[in-house]
Amino acid sequence: MTLEEAAQSDTRPEARVFISYSRKDMAFAERLEGALKTRGIKPLIDRSEIYAFEDWWKRIEALITQADTIVMVLSPDAISSEVCMKEIAFAASLNKRFAPIVWRRVDDKMVPETLSRLNFIFFDDDTRFDESANRLAEALATDIDWIRKHTEFGEVAHRWSPDGRPGPRGLLLRSPRLDEAEHWIASRPQGAPVPTDTTQAFILDSRRGATRRRNMLTASLAAGLFLALGLSGFAYWQRGIAIEQRGIAKSEATRAERNFGAAKSTIDHVILDLAQGLQDVEGMRVETVRRILERAEVAVVELASKTENNPAVRRSQAVMFSVFSDTYFRLGATERAADYAQKATGIFRTLAAENPSNTGWQRDLSASLHYVGDVLLAQGNLSGALAVFREGFDIMRTLIAIDPSNMGWQSDLSLDTQSIGDVLVAAGDLAGAFNAYDAALDITRAIAAKDPNNTGWPRGVSVGLQRIGNVLVAQGNLVGALAAYREGLEISRALTAKDPDNTQWQDDVRLSFIMVGDVLVKQGDLTGALAAFRKSLDIQRALAAKDSGNARWRRGLSVSLERVGNVLRAQGVLPDALAAYREGLDISRALTTKDASNAEWRRDLSISLESVGHVLRAQGVLPGALAAYRECLDIRRELAAKSQGNAAWQMDVVFALHNLALSGDNPRARSSEALVILKQLNSQGLLTPENQGTITIIEGELAKLAQAERQ
Repeated sequence: MTLEEAAQSDTRPEARVFISYSRKDMAFAERLEGALKTRGIKPLIDRSEIYAFEDWWKRIEALITQADTIVMVLSPDAISSEVCMKEIAFAASLNKRFAPIVWRRVDDKMVPETLSRLNFIFFDDDTRFDESANRLAEALATDIDWIRKHTEFGEVAHRWSPDGRPGPRGLLLRSPRLDEAEHWIASRPQGAPVPTDTTQAFILDSRRGATRRRNMLTASLAAGLFLALGLSGFAYWQRGIAIEQRGIAKSEATRAERNFGAAKSTIDHVILDLAQGLQDVEGMRVETVRRILERAEVAVVELASKTENNPAVRRSQAVMFSVFSDTYFRLGATERAADYAQKATGIFRTLAAENPSNTGWQRDLSASLHYVGDVLLAQGNLSGALAVFREGFDIMRTLIAIDPSNMGWQSDLSLDTQSIGDVLVAAGDLAGAFNAYDAALDITRAIAAKDPNNTGWPRGVSVGLQRIGNVLVAQGNLVGALAAYREGLEISRALTAKDPDNTQWQDDVRLSFIMVGDVLVKQGDLTGALAAFRKSLDIQRALAAKDSGNARWRRGLSVSLERVGNVLRAQGVLPDALAAYREGLDISRALTTKDASNAEWRRDLSISLESVGHVLRAQGVLPGALAAYRECLDIRRELAAKSQGNAAWQMDVVFALHNLALSGDNPRARSSEALVILKQLNSQGLLTPENQGTITIIEGELAKLAQAERQ
C-alpha cells in the first residue's frame, strides 16, 4: 500500500464487515482479519466454538446487523456448513451487501444464489494475497458513506419492528435525522443493496409521525388565532356601537372597551404562540412556515382595515411582523426576516411620528430597528446595520434623558451600544469597538448593581465581558482577554447552577469555554484548551439533542467540533481531527443549504473546508486538499465581494489564497493577489497587529519563488 493510499484510507468512514467462514478455515479467516485491519477495515468475527450457549445466535445476529458488508469465505466446508448458510440467510433478510471471496475452489452450482450472481475476489493464490486484500478493501470502501447509513438506519428499524412498531413517542426518527434518512433512501448508488421493507416502513412512519405532530400544533395555533380575530372584530363592532350611541349606559360602553381590549390582547398572545411554536416544530420547512404565517398576516391586515386602522391594532400588526421576523431569522431564512423587520419598522415609525410624546411607541421603534440591524449584520451589510443600530441608539438616549432611572431603557441603550461594537469589529475598527463594548458593559454593571435579584442583568455582564475579551484577543492582549472570559464564565456557571434547564445560560457557558480555550491555544496550553473545548462540545451536543431542529444549536455544535479538531491537529492526532472537522462540515453544509443567504453560515462552511484541507494536505492527500481549499476560496470571494468594508472577510480571502499557494496551486499568482489585498487593508488602517506580519511572510515567499525561477 502506498503512502497516498494509506492517507486516503484515513479520510473514509471505517467500514465494518462480518466475516462468515467455516471453522476449518479459521487460520485463513484470522489472516484476512489482520489484513483488513491494516487497510482501515473493522472486521466483526465470531471465534466461539461453544454452540450450546443459549445466546450464541443472538450474538451472531447482532454482529451481522452491525456490519456494513458480509464477507463470505467460500470453501467446500463453508458451503456445506449449516451455520454459514444460516448467517447468509439472515444477512440477506436485512438486504446486507455481500462480498464473496474464494479461499478454496467450490462447485459454482453449490454456491447460494444470493452470492452466485456477484463478482468473486480470489484468494486461492497465496503469492497474490496482498493484491487480493487490496482489491477487497477497495471494494468494501466503495459507496461506504451510503452503505454505513444502510447499516445505521437498518439497525434502528430492526429494533423498531420487534417492539411492535411504536408510534411517535417511540423509536421513530425526527428531523434533522429524518431528513437525512429520506435523502439517503433517495440517493441509493447503483448496485447498492435496496433498503429492507422494514427500513422503508420505518422511515415512512417517521415522516407520518412528524407530519401529525406538525399538523396538530399548527392547526391548534391557527384555530386559536382565527377565533381570537373573530372575537376582536365582534368586540370592535360593540365598541363602535357604544361610541355612536352616546346615550348608552356608561357600564355598557366600559364593557365594550374591555371586551375589545381583551380580544386584542388575545390576538397578540396567540400570534406570539403561533410564531414561536413554528420555530420549535421539528422538521418544519421555511415554505410551510411561510404559508401558515401569511394566512395569519392576511387575517390581521383585514382586521386592521375593519377597525379603521386603529392605532392599537396597527401596533399589534407591527408586533406580529417583528415576531415573524424573529421566527424566520431563527429558521435561517434571513431574506424573509429582513422583509418583516422592515415592515414592522415602517409601522412603528409612522405611529411614533403621529404621536411623538408616546415614549412606548418610540421605544417600540428602537426595538424594531434592532431586529433590522441584526438581520443586516448576519447578511454582511455592515453600513446598513450600523445606520439602524445608531438610529435606535439615538432614540434610546433621548428617552433616557427624560427618565434616567428607567432600567429597561438603560438596558436597551446598552444593547444598542453593544451592537454598534459588533459592526465595528466586523469592519476592523477594534479601538472603536472596544470603546462601544466598554460603554455598554459599564451600563450593564450599573443596572446589575441596582437590581441584584434580576438574573438578566448578570447575564448581560457576562455577554459584555465576552465581547471585551474578543477585542483584547484581536489586539494581542491575551492576559486581559483570558481574565475577561473567565469572569464571564464564572457568572454564567453561577446562573446555570440556579437553573440547569435554562438552555440560553447553558449556551453562554459553552461559548465561554470556547473563548477560554482559544486563548489557551494562543498561549500554547493545548491540553488545557482541549479540555475546555471538550466541555463546550458536551454542552452543545446536549443542547442539540434537546432541540435537533434549532439552527443555532446546530451551528454551535459545528463551532465546538472545529475547535476540538484544531487542537487535535496541533497535537498531531490527524485522523481524529479530520473526523471532528468532517462532522462540523456536514452540519455547515446542511445549514447553508437551508439558507444560502446567511453570510455567517457561509463563512462557517468556508472555515470547515479550510480545516479539512489542512489535514488532507498534512496526510499527503493533495487533490482532496486542493478541492477543499478551492471551494473555500470561492465562498470567501463571494462574501468579501458583498461586503467590501468587512476587513475580517477580506483577510479570509488572503488566508484561502495563501493555503492554495502553499499547496502548489499557481503559487505566484495566489500570493500576489493576497499581497495586494493585505497592502490595501494596511493602507486603510484595518490590519490587526496579529495580521500585519502576514505581509512580510508573503513578500518573503514571493522572493523565494522569484529566486527559484532565476535559477
